[in-house]
Amino acid sequence: MKKRHLPLLGLALSLPLFWLAIANYPGGNDWDTAAAGFSFTENYVSALFQPKAINGTPNSARVFAIPAMLIFCTCISFLFWAISKHTQHRVTGKVIQIFGIGSMVYTFLGVCTVMHDLLVLIAAAFFVIAVIGMLFMSHTLRRPGSMLGGLFCLAFLIALGVMRHGNVRLDLAPITEWLLFALSTAWLTFAYYTATTSNNSFKPNLLRSTNNVAD
Repeated sequence: MKKRHLPLLGLALSLPLFWLAIANYPGGNDWDTAAAGFSFTENYVSALFQPKAINGTPNSARVFAIPAMLIFCTCISFLFWAISKHTQHRVTGKVIQIFGIGSMVYTFLGVCTVMHDLLVLIAAAFFVIAVIGMLFMSHTLRRPGSMLGGLFCLAFLIALGVMRHGNVRLDLAPITEWLLFALSTAWLTFAYYTATTSNNSFKPNLLRSTNNVAD
């Protein structure tokens, strides 16, 4: 197996762990604390990581959710890093790398610690900056598919923010959050393979010399 496929293998490995976490979630959501089990339309991602489920019982999902999220965030961080190495501009590459990886660090800390709200907000801000960097990169390299995917991710993130903090169709917020995770993963995977395939090698290209146009 080529090294370039390893992050995809890692993401695939996280899926059964997430599924085990979902299957072992005791129950309860923000609308019905007595609801049985887990629902994608009624439970946020963070529900899997709390010491106690919303129904008040010990959260047996946590033992599977934490390693699943650690693997997921590590793989997504690698995608950001690898993509950043294929940009034509040094500053753009650093923006994608620093803020992309940072968004995953804060995402993991946000779901696993008591400072959830603050850390998730920081993660969202970092993610937005990384996406903007990737949009600039995609525009420069004339990759409309990657640009469209990035714009969809931003749209879902904005919609989630409005629903969480603006009380607009709050009942759609959980499924929007899950869709944002899925869409972002698919988009980054597509951008990663587009970048590495266009260079016919997993080995990142060296950034252009300072003689070329820089940001």
